[in-house]
Amino acid sequence: MGPGEVIAALALFVGMPWAVFSGIAKIKAASHGGGGSREGASLRKSELEAIIGTAVEDATAPLIRRVETLEAIVTQEEAAMDRIDPAVLADALDHDAEADAPAGARRRTRE
Repeated sequence: MGPGEVIAALALFVGMPWAVFSGIAKIKAASHGGGGSREGASLRKSELEAIIGTAVEDATAPLIRRVETLEAIVTQEEAAMDRIDPAVLADALDHDAEADAPAGARRRTRE
């Protein structure tokens, strides 16, 4: 897993939930601190679930396309290869000479 994929995974699994929950906290603070009227700022559970569902779908869409691309490459499905975005396919098939070479690792020593 490359550094870009690690950053994307962290943003997805840490950043998105943090953003959603901090937004919820701000909405609750605004509705409780606004005085007597809560009706204008309150959200129903179904509205909140819809907002969160949309945010998660938007955040995971690039990763889903990447997984579908890699699955199609591994299985070499012709029908799946037709659905793949050419830019994503070119990125997945871009091999460097360094990536093909095995990486050297230091030997562990006891001290």
